[in-house]
Amino acid sequence: MTVKVNQISLSLPDGSSLQDALDAKEIKPQGIATAVNGKVIPAAFRQSHKLADGDDIVIIKAFYGG
Repeated sequence: MTVKVNQISLSLPDGSSLQDALDAKEIKPQGIATAVNGKVIPAAFRQSHKLADGDDIVIIKAFYGG
């Protein structure tokens, strides 16, 4: 299946989870927020949230500065 992560296509095996997508992109889970198709997915549910072909994933990384 193909999903988009921050507007970039990513191929994953069918049945992959949101955590699988983060792992494939080598994104560390600390300090990020995730949403799939506009719905926020809390960190505790990333492993259990199954993706579907065409899902749109948005990852926002917190950073400090002024």
